[in-house]
Amino acid sequence: MIAKGGGPKTTQTEKLLDAVERVMGEAEEWKHILSLEGDTVLTVYLDMKSPHAYIAVRPTLEVARDYRVNIDFRPYTLSYTGMGISTTVQENKRRPPSPESDRRARMFYAAAREYTKLQRIPLRSPYRLLDVELAHRAFVFAKHQSLEIPFMMSVCLRGWGSGWREYEVESATQLKKSLASVGVDVNGFEEFVRPDGDGHRELLTYKDEAHESGFVGTPHYVFHDYASDREVGLFGREHLALIRSKLLTQGLARNDGVKAEFSHAWLGP
Repeated sequence: MIAKGGGPKTTQTEKLLDAVERVMGEAEEWKHILSLEGDTVLTVYLDMKSPHAYIAVRPTLEVARDYRVNIDFRPYTLSYTGMGISTTVQENKRRPPSPESDRRARMFYAAAREYTKLQRIPLRSPYRLLDVELAHRAFVFAKHQSLEIPFMMSVCLRGWGSGWREYEVESATQLKKSLASVGVDVNGFEEFVRPDGDGHRELLTYKDEAHESGFVGTPHYVFHDYASDREVGLFGREHLALIRSKLLTQGLARNDGVKAEFSHAWLGP
């Protein structure tokens, strides 16, 4: 395709592929961060169909880079009807229960779009409602090989980058290709993700444990607050600065230059 000035015009698909390649170039660093030794655990619940969970992954990894913390990323499947985004999931079309709910849903995506611009990761509003149950079982499969974040980001960059028009998140074949592309050994994948398989059972366990911690949405952070000697659950990546502050007070910084302050408007590495 030729632009008016005579040079080649970059298509949307080309832009998306460039963004995927650029961000996935960080994958080795993500794996390194997650392999670092930690003295405590930060559990993080994510839903791949939530743009705000997608936005949260990379700034959350900064916690493990700066503090002696192991991050336990877990999938949680949100309900469109429970969130008030739609009264039904039939035909995969959004049917908000009221004009007010419709306005909130639109603002949910509008806010996410502004933050993805800061991180320079692609996002288009989805053209339909998504069923990510199978993708979350695949997430758990990748997690057993410590590759859940490269897998999730590979899927979400392509999915959110195209508004899920160019990625079939309900397709086991598509998900298996994404797993293999980030180095996951896919032997036993089909058995693991079947409806009565281990993946389904592990998701149910995660769901129960999330609810016990006070879960209300993703991203949801759970950690042990040593000052109060209790488990704390917090919804939203805006709490990363608070979490960092508590970890700093506990003396868990990896070096003397680590600061608690962390911008909600994180710009990326």
